[in-house]
Amino acid sequence: MTSRQVSLAVFLLLTIIHELTATVQINDFPRILTRTHNQTINVSDTAILTCHVTNLGNHHVTWLKYDRNTSIFLPLTVGEEVFLSEKRYSVSSYSISSVHSYWNLEIYNTQLADDGTYECKISNRRRSVSIKIHLHVQIPMSIQPSRLYVEPGSEVELDCMIYNINTSSITWHFSSSNQTYHYNDYLYDIHEKYQHEKNISTSQLIIRHAQPYHSGLWTCTYRRQRRSARIVVVKGAMQRLLSNNRSTSNVQCTMSLILFALLLGHHITRRI
Repeated sequence: MTSRQVSLAVFLLLTIIHELTATVQINDFPRILTRTHNQTINVSDTAILTCHVTNLGNHHVTWLKYDRNTSIFLPLTVGEEVFLSEKRYSVSSYSISSVHSYWNLEIYNTQLADDGTYECKISNRRRSVSIKIHLHVQIPMSIQPSRLYVEPGSEVELDCMIYNINTSSITWHFSSSNQTYHYNDYLYDIHEKYQHEKNISTSQLIIRHAQPYHSGLWTCTYRRQRRSARIVVVKGAMQRLLSNNRSTSNVQCTMSLILFALLLGHHITRRI
């Protein structure tokens, strides 16, 4: 074998070893099993963003948050090191085997400012893997009543309540026949009343003399949140409501009798 052949063989051998080493390194690179998803939580609750990792080895898990002002992801934590002065943020980690581990970003007493996109990332100079969690922080909100049957000319009151915040930025919308309006666009004899009491902000919608054209879906909105109530204004509404309740009661009574008969038959059969 000539020296040229020896050099070529050595070169090929080194190339094969390098490729095999690179393949092993790629296969051994950590993976994130958690998938990108949305997560919703109420203001003041604790948000736990979970990142399930395999084969972490000597790599580090980094949590980042998308900054709307700079349009980039800014690091919050690396490993268990937190880079925020905000004490509400922390990282908890635990292993369930020699391969699988969890790295969770925990946000205590969540605020509206915590709303946004978070990224769990593992990287080195050659490659990286990451997933995103879109955290939606909402304010507890309700509407009462959620369904109402009334006679024409009746007064209707809908209460839209938001908890743990003092705000009057609640808007009302009305939809009927697949069309949606801000009620001021064409309806009249409707009034709003705001109040804040015991840490609850309430927007009360009052229809003085409800008419059939008020029938439809009434929705109160605060930021991305909304709650809806359906109003049916029709002559004989009480009779219809009582009739529906009576029908429901009859069905429940019939089902109870059938169940009783089946149980009695089963009991008699067992005794025989």
